[in-house]
Amino acid sequence: MTTYIVSGYMRSGTSMMMHALEAGGLEAAFADREYLNRRHGDIHYKPNPDGFYELTRREYSQPGFPRMYDGKLVKVLMGGIPRIAAGDHKVVFMRRDYEEIRQSYEAFFDSKMQLSEDAYYQRVEDTLGILRVRGDVQLDVFNYRAVVEVPLLTFAQLNYNGWPIDGVKAACVIDEKQCRFRREELAIGA
Repeated sequence: MTTYIVSGYMRSGTSMMMHALEAGGLEAAFADREYLNRRHGDIHYKPNPDGFYELTRREYSQPGFPRMYDGKLVKVLMGGIPRIAAGDHKVVFMRRDYEEIRQSYEAFFDSKMQLSEDAYYQRVEDTLGILRVRGDVQLDVFNYRAVVEVPLLTFAQLNYNGWPIDGVKAACVIDEKQCRFRREELAIGA
């Protein structure tokens, strides 16, 4: 049975993609992480209004992860990709502009992001390289902004590639207003 995985670096739209795929009909496995919105948000800023869609560290560290979630949708951030067990996996990988991630990260955590731009892009390419050579992975890569701007095209492509979703229902939950860190509106390096 297939495991459906959403991956990417933190603040790259992985939770947004999880929310959309769940709305499209996939059963998502995740723990309640609403405390992160309370801890890192305020009345003006809620980092992930639709939830974080993450499992607990214990669940990620189970032997054979993510085979216990066969048929379900799970989020595995980039660092966890090298540890996923063999199986039948469909993976959506989310890319996002470094500066957008950096400023979203710093707004969320209220601290400086330690990963440099070059290191970020290298980690993305290394992770994609791992996924591309695995014979048990079907990989779809999307840019966060493209998903936000033309969601119907994104989910139509996933549906065409065998993801059992209703692409219209998935696209309908993408809220362009939640894209609060747009490179063209940011003071770069600030």
